[in-house]
Amino acid sequence: MPDLEVSVFDQKLKLSYLEKEKERLTNAINILNESWKKFTNLHGKVSDLKIITLISLELQDSIVDNEDKIKLQKKNIDILRQEIKEKSSELQSTIEQVNKLKLEIGIKEKEISKTENVLDEINYELSQIKNNILTHNDE
Repeated sequence: MPDLEVSVFDQKLKLSYLEKEKERLTNAINILNESWKKFTNLHGKVSDLKIITLISLELQDSIVDNEDKIKLQKKNIDILRQEIKEKSSELQSTIEQVNKLKLEIGIKEKEISKTENVLDEINYELSQIKNNILTHNDE
């Protein structure tokens, strides 16, 4: 494991780390050092332990806030999943209704076609009757 020499709270440290963890480690160190700088007005007035305690409390509060945000996001995700499930069910129902209506339209189109055929036959027969009447009247 490689070593990294860092300064945390103005203290030099030599840390061993896994290569894949280097970025996370340096980010954590930077956050701690930034927090240390926020309390520069207390340096020399209170013990370093008190400053570190304040930093710890601040970081813990941040962790709790993030956990609350994660819980809220999970809750929102669950709500969205439920909405998606409901919408999917509604969509499936609508698709089934559309398919039923398509079948009904097909049946009605066949009925209309049959009716048109019957009407065509009636028109033909009427035309024949008319022609017969006209032919008989001409005689």
